[in-house]
Amino acid sequence: MDTAAQTSNGSSPVLTASAAPTVLAAPSASAASAAAPAVVVPKDRPEAPPKRRRRPFLILGIIAVLTIAGIGLYTMATGGRENTDDAQVAADMVPIATRVAGAVTRLHIHENQLVKRGDLLIEIDPADYEARVQQAEAELSIGKAQAEVADAQVQIVDATSKGGLATARAALTGSTAGVSSADAQVLASHADLARADAELRKAEIDLKRAQTLRQANAATQERLDGAQIAFDSARAAKSQAEAQVALSEDARRGAQSRVGEARGRVSQSAPVAPQIAAARASSDLANARVRSAEAALALATLQLGYTRIAAPADGYASKLTVHEGQLVSVGQPLIELVPAATYLIANFKETQVGRMKIGHPAEIELDALPGRKFEGKVESLSGGTGASFSLLPADNATGNFVKVVQRVPVRIAWVNPPADLGLSLRAGLSADVTVDVRP
Repeated sequence: MDTAAQTSNGSSPVLTASAAPTVLAAPSASAASAAAPAVVVPKDRPEAPPKRRRRPFLILGIIAVLTIAGIGLYTMATGGRENTDDAQVAADMVPIATRVAGAVTRLHIHENQLVKRGDLLIEIDPADYEARVQQAEAELSIGKAQAEVADAQVQIVDATSKGGLATARAALTGSTAGVSSADAQVLASHADLARADAELRKAEIDLKRAQTLRQANAATQERLDGAQIAFDSARAAKSQAEAQVALSEDARRGAQSRVGEARGRVSQSAPVAPQIAAARASSDLANARVRSAEAALALATLQLGYTRIAAPADGYASKLTVHEGQLVSVGQPLIELVPAATYLIANFKETQVGRMKIGHPAEIELDALPGRKFEGKVESLSGGTGASFSLLPADNATGNFVKVVQRVPVRIAWVNPPADLGLSLRAGLSADVTVDVRP
């Protein structure tokens, strides 16, 4: 309990709250009767214990040590590990489109159905394409027949051209010989004409002599008649010789014309090789048409096969946009095939991939499966950042550059994923990926 104290000079009493005052002497009866005020002398404040002064510094030191130890432990625990929550499960989705146009006659699947490689998905009306196959088969048959004719024609032209050339040469030889014979006949006919002319002159002389002698009665009438007959015979023989000369000359001109005709035939038959080459070219053309018809048949057969759309791989047939009776065009997407095999695409900052290499282990956590961790490994790193593959990549030379930390897509492969989660690892699921980049 606090007590007021008065000083010796009669000032106001002083209150002490820190320590209780100590009375030096209790008032006695004589003192009380004298009514003298009691003097209270305050006791000096005791000093605080040393431990109480050092306690705050000790607490601060402990906190600092714990903080430094925590930072060290965290650094040791997370050192060499790069983490990102910008990751998703991905799959090589295959958009299945039609390669031929037509009406859908039958649909063999339903939305999100699990299919196997080779399973029939969709059928398109094959009537038009079956007709094209038949037409191509007919064209192929025609082409083969024409090719056979062309091949046979090569042999015919080969034999005919060579035989014609030989015949023409033989005819030329014979015509040349005929000209020589005609020349000889002309010479012989001219010789006969000269002899007939000489005989005619002699017969004329004999006739004139016989006429003179007959006028002089020196020769008989019989002799004159004989001379006259001889003259007439000689004159007829000369006329015959002249006709023979004309005939032999005509024969010579005919033989010469036949020689020219034979030479023309030889010239016409001489290009045997070009004729054979032309026939072989026709044969090659026919065989080329056969190959073209075979290609057309193969194309028609392929198009007929395209009317039956099958699954190219195992997966889930999702995003079905076609129904029976629908008319589809070439290239129209019908189904999205999502393969059962998946992987992860983790987008790490450019400051995180400096030491990251193929084969580094990864730890995966899926938002869809909280509390479970999966193993993976780095399969590959993208050749560029995500921004470099965007539709409109950034142009940092425009003058308004703002530096932004880029992200590099990293492909993560599953390592022994649980078999019971095959249906749960769907494409597009968010994930948290931590890669151990320690050497």
